[in-house]
Parts: sequence; C-alpha cells; structure tokens
Amino acid sequence: MPSKVLGMTKVIRAVYEEGVFKPEEPVHLADKSRVQIVIEPVPAAPEGDPTGWKAMREFIGLAGNPTTPGETNAAEDHDPLLYGR
Repeated sequence: MPSKVLGMTKVIRAVYEEGVFKPEEPVHLADKSRVQIVIEPVPAAPEGDPTGWKAMREFIGLAGNPTTPGETNAAEDHDPLLYGR
C-alpha cells in the first residue's frame, strides 16, 4: 500500500550515540510520532576550522586580486579568460 504524505519533510542533523539518534536541534513532533530516517553521513569539519570559513576564504582567494605584476585577475578579466576576447 503506498504511503501518504502527511506533513512536510525536514532535514534534522543528529548524533548517533549509545544506540540512539540525538537531534542537534529541537524536533517538534507529537510524542510517539513515527518517522522515517535516512542515514546520510556528514563529513567532519577539518581540524581547527569547525565552521569551514577558513577553507572558504582560502578558496575565494584563488580568484582574488593578482599578486604578481602582469598576472590576470580572473574576477575582473573573465571575458578574455572564458571567451578569448
């Protein structure tokens, strides 16, 4: 028998500990509500960069201002780089 959608789907992050999934945020469900859980591992944050912003700043810097005279700034000069114009 096909299941019916009774409510909205929501992604909740949880930690699995001692055989129990523990949500990282409040879950507003009636007591004894039945739910379906899909397991999707979350990659661990790099050591010393729990929010990921350090890695993002380094990535953004790849297209930043040129540091070598004559070097092209990919952000400002994207047309010649992409289209050869």
